[in-house]
Amino acid sequence: MIYIQLLESMSLIALAAYIYNQSTISKKLFYKNYNTPANKLGIIFFFTVLSIIGTYTGVNINPISASKNNVFISSYAIANTRPIGAITAGYIGGPAIGIIVGSLAGFHRLSIGGFTALACGISTIVEGLCGGIAHEIGKKKHLDSKLGFIAAVIAEILQMIIILAFSTPFNDAFELEKLIAFPMIIINSLGVVIFINITNNAFDQYNRISALQAQKALIIAEQTLNYLKKGFNKTIAENVAKIIYDNNNYKTVFIADKEKILCYCGEIIDINKLNFSIKPYYKFADYRIISYKNETNNRDNLFFCIPIFDENNLEMIVGLKVKSERQIDYYFTLFAKQLSSLLSTQMQIYKLNKIAHEACIAEYKALRSQIHPHFLFNALNTISSFCRTNPSKARELIIDLSNYFRQTLKREEDFVTIKEEFEFLRSYLSIENARFGERLNVKTNIPKNLLNYKVPVFILQPIIENSIKHGILPKPSGGAINIDISLKHEELFFSIKDDGVGFNACLSTKTPSTSTGIGLKNVNERLKLLYGEKHFLKIKSIPGKGTIVSFSIPKEANL
Repeated sequence: MIYIQLLESMSLIALAAYIYNQSTISKKLFYKNYNTPANKLGIIFFFTVLSIIGTYTGVNINPISASKNNVFISSYAIANTRPIGAITAGYIGGPAIGIIVGSLAGFHRLSIGGFTALACGISTIVEGLCGGIAHEIGKKKHLDSKLGFIAAVIAEILQMIIILAFSTPFNDAFELEKLIAFPMIIINSLGVVIFINITNNAFDQYNRISALQAQKALIIAEQTLNYLKKGFNKTIAENVAKIIYDNNNYKTVFIADKEKILCYCGEIIDINKLNFSIKPYYKFADYRIISYKNETNNRDNLFFCIPIFDENNLEMIVGLKVKSERQIDYYFTLFAKQLSSLLSTQMQIYKLNKIAHEACIAEYKALRSQIHPHFLFNALNTISSFCRTNPSKARELIIDLSNYFRQTLKREEDFVTIKEEFEFLRSYLSIENARFGERLNVKTNIPKNLLNYKVPVFILQPIIENSIKHGILPKPSGGAINIDISLKHEELFFSIKDDGVGFNACLSTKTPSTSTGIGLKNVNERLKLLYGEKHFLKIKSIPGKGTIVSFSIPKEANL
């Protein structure tokens, strides 16, 4: 009979667990935001009330008869589910909360009276402490039902010991234990397990809802990335608004910059009135609702505003039309903050990419500007050597040099076709051929179908100059340079090979050594800036046999 009555009382525990896990306190507890005085007081209040209800719904064991000094007395005791509240409070909130709940519920039990009143009051405090110890042992995000069951069994056994120790007469206490010990140990321990399992199921549900909100934000962020990576303007705002509108059940979505609404999707709205209503928001941008009166139906239109920041500067506002303030629950706010964070990151990435791109362009142009003086000084040295020995040849070379620079001054683009690049090389090689005579022989192997592919400007001349200066010049008999260009695996492959003196190295490196000169360093850095770290000069050299400089770039046709 006691088992059935205790089970009936325990059904309230399941109801209480459901109510608790739908409460704000539970949600804050789950998201590790419960370590505040207000939330702790909420936990203490809830479980104290639960324990007191457990006392009132208990089973009166009455009468228990005893004989004392030949006087027949009657006393009573209560078999109840009060321990469930104290144990669970300690397991969820920690030892301090368990002791407080146990003290309050225990004092209430003491006030009711009965020959076990003092023992039950003390044991309720001990039970709260047992739950707190289980909390310290577990230290997990999810509550462990096995640990909770063990803590409850130990707590109930201690309660029985305390009742025997503090209740008089002992014979009545012993008779009482025979009636209630096993029912209370079993039923109350199962009650703790039921509360824990319902709480864990609720936590799993919160996890699923949070994951869905995060997924919604990620889907929107993924689809808006292609637009926001290009910056932020009215056209981009329209595309972003449409994506948010298509992915949610909002009747209207608007997007504003720092001054006004740029666009909206959904129901027709009065832009002027909404602009007027949103003006105060710009000064104190936050996650909150703004409203304006719709004269058509005399109702307030509510928009939940999501601020998008770049560092601490407001860059964009996303407005979502909501039915009422009750729609703005914890999960809605969670979605709004995740969306704000993702879109803010995208805008920051755009600005960082823009800064990096501008720095890259500046560095590239600085490297490119080094080519002209470097070539000029070498050319003038060559021409000067002909001024006394062969003035007419010097004049021809000056004309070749002037034609070369006249063409370069007309060009501001960073890329030219292979055909155009070799037109520049002819002017340069005419000067070098005059300098070396028969000691220099340059051969080219370029398929005609590759002539219209684009390459970085001045990409070949520094390499050929390096081959002449460091390979052919030191060799008394001179030598030959072979220039080969081919198409391999959707990339243009360049090879400049000389049969000069070579040097003591055999390398394939991203950073040419200082012995190769400023020209190769310049080309190497430009290749990495334009195409990434995988594209760099590969240099192989054998002393007495020559050097091969090669590189590859993605093909880019000028069709």
